[in-house]
Amino acid sequence: MERSMTEDSSSSSIDGALRAFFRLGMLAESISLELWQQHGLTLGQGRLLYRLREQPRVAGDLAKELGVRAASLTRMMERLESQGLVERRLDRSDRRRILVEITANGRDLLGSIKDWHKGPLVQALKAMSEDERAQFTKIVDDFLDRVQDPDE
Repeated sequence: MERSMTEDSSSSSIDGALRAFFRLGMLAESISLELWQQHGLTLGQGRLLYRLREQPRVAGDLAKELGVRAASLTRMMERLESQGLVERRLDRSDRRRILVEITANGRDLLGSIKDWHKGPLVQALKAMSEDERAQFTKIVDDFLDRVQDPDE
């Protein structure tokens, strides 16, 4: 069965978009790893800490979100607790659940990591025009929304 030129073009543009996505993902992971290591954390510990920035989370939910086993999450939390970056406590509404929350020291650490003004990401964004940055932001946000909720 022959494929039409439209199908070939569509497949080629999808392949190119996927390659760009994975290149961006590898770059983001590399930069994230370097940032966390500068603060004595692993990438997994950094991801856990970042997830807690908004509100305390149930330990079981965190394990699912991070894609790790409960035992691995427990080890990560123990290390972060020993550094004073997170605390665990029983959920007042359901004492069977353990809540994990970020401490003031953890928030301070996250704040210091936001200081990327000299980093390659910010330099690349500064090299773009305002319109290019707005387009980039919209495209990435739309893509993430479609991946996270494909039915909409």
